[in-house]
Amino acid sequence: MSPHSSPPDVRTAALKWSGPALAALGLFAVAALTFIPALRESPLTRWILRETLAPARVLPLIGLGAAFGLIGARAFVAALLLLAIGIAGGLFAEDWLLWVLDTVPRAGTHLFLTGPISYLAAGAALVFSARVRSYVTPATAAIFGAMLGLTIRLTDPSLHEPAFTWTPVLIAFWIVAAVSLPLRSFWRGWFPIFGRILGSWLLAIGLLYGGASLVPQRRLPAPPTAGTPESQELTRLPDNDRRVPGLDRFQDQPGPGVPPDDLRQ
Repeated sequence: MSPHSSPPDVRTAALKWSGPALAALGLFAVAALTFIPALRESPLTRWILRETLAPARVLPLIGLGAAFGLIGARAFVAALLLLAIGIAGGLFAEDWLLWVLDTVPRAGTHLFLTGPISYLAAGAALVFSARVRSYVTPATAAIFGAMLGLTIRLTDPSLHEPAFTWTPVLIAFWIVAAVSLPLRSFWRGWFPIFGRILGSWLLAIGLLYGGASLVPQRRLPAPPTAGTPESQELTRLPDNDRRVPGLDRFQDQPGPGVPPDDLRQ
């Protein structure tokens, strides 16, 4: 090797370990937000830990990152670009998306089904074969990004402050990159098999979550009020009468002037 040429091993190692380094830096930042009191008191930090980094939000991002790690370089770039476009659509086309999703019954009471749709999109990007996955993953990334942007709008506790908008976007890209880059650098032949298993789990969660959201809630009947006969029957104290409830205790007794049955004989 010429002394003037740059060592390729150094650049290869830097690219190979960039994903794990990015994941370690992100985990260190999350730990700092969690355990340092001065940072934990911030409203933005509390919202990030409660909403953005909630397990229900992180799991589909991990699945999408795994799908990004199983596709080729061109499809990877296209998926990242469509993910960004989808997020922008969810942020700036909020009213139109809400109008479309509001056609589903009871969608408004479950964040307009953004969670189930995200799970289904991430799962669909993993369950297909390698050739089909290269085309499906960019499309599902756009859908996933739209749901992510809409979720940010719906859960934003501020008056649309920029920090509450772009911080979860950066966290989403960090999770996707922290999962996909190590998969691409440390490739093994069993990664697609694990991806299909993870994809089937995500699809099952999305179907169950979405189905449970569509089922109407069962309402119990109101208890009887104090003035109704039902409430009086329920609140009546038991006595020594052993007759069947509801029968008039005097209906089988002899009237005035009528002797009992044993004296008639």
